[in-house]
Amino acid sequence: MVCLPGLERSVLSVQMPDGSFVEVSYFKLEGGSGGPVVYIHATQHGVELTGIYTIKLLLDSVLGMNVNGTIILVPVANPLAVRWRRHFYKMELGEPYSSYHPHQMNRLWPGRADGNETERIAYSLYKNLIERSDYVIDLHCYEQWIAPASLANGWDEVSVKLAEYSLLPFIEVYDKPSVHRDMLSYVATEAGKHSLTIEHSGQRWVFPEQAKLVHRGFMNILRYLNVIPGEPIKPKLQLTLGRDPHVDVYAPEGEWIIVTLKTAGEEVGEGEEIAKLLNMKSLEEEMVKSPVKGIIYWIGSTRNNIDTRPSEEVQVVLKGEKYRIATIYSLKR
Repeated sequence: MVCLPGLERSVLSVQMPDGSFVEVSYFKLEGGSGGPVVYIHATQHGVELTGIYTIKLLLDSVLGMNVNGTIILVPVANPLAVRWRRHFYKMELGEPYSSYHPHQMNRLWPGRADGNETERIAYSLYKNLIERSDYVIDLHCYEQWIAPASLANGWDEVSVKLAEYSLLPFIEVYDKPSVHRDMLSYVATEAGKHSLTIEHSGQRWVFPEQAKLVHRGFMNILRYLNVIPGEPIKPKLQLTLGRDPHVDVYAPEGEWIIVTLKTAGEEVGEGEEIAKLLNMKSLEEEMVKSPVKGIIYWIGSTRNNIDTRPSEEVQVVLKGEKYRIATIYSLKR
């Protein structure tokens, strides 16, 4: 049975080690009783903000629709990290992104009732909301130099299907040994749920066009799951990271300022200019061209986790560095 959903706005009140409480807001839309429970949250990491706006767009879209099942939306899963204005609660300025920080939420699932502040929030979310769900979708944000992508657990065929129906140009399919055992996607999948992680492009700011792109995919996934009415769109073009043909473009020896002319996720033609390298001494320019027709996955400032270390975010190539300017995936045409 499908019906117009009733909207419930509620709060998880999580007690902290010092006795204070942190509130985590969520929205529940309950439609027909026969459908699945779909859980979606954003901002495990405090600078990955675009997912909050994506959830707002999704909520606005489904409110007037017939819904089969239940949709649970948590726009701010980790309010402590958001208020801290860094990836993790208690992360210091300039501290590198790490899997081993005690408040790295996405390495702490399913949390602990008597743990630190972040573990307690994870535990409350898991026990009260996630454990009751059939599908678990986790929203993150890459650096702005990386195209949006859907990340699937390859040992679950449904997870891969969800990635495909997200309609994003890139998907990444993980094998079991490569996924951290305390990540939400791993824990949820091992508990018999179907999990998907989606990465928007861009941290620290809200990127509305990215939110619209991911929102479009969400609506398609909900149609694919028969949660909302309508025929899902079958993906026509999607590239699998690490498996499909791609080329890396490197800067020549020298010291350069990088001037990017294209953005991550943009389609380019063979020989099309994607960036300029400006010599810091002579001001001579070196053009960077795409060697193939394809879609840019990575461009510009390309060290891992660049946005977590502001001093390395500057578009500068230093002498002796083997500096990758771009990664471009070939279009299969």
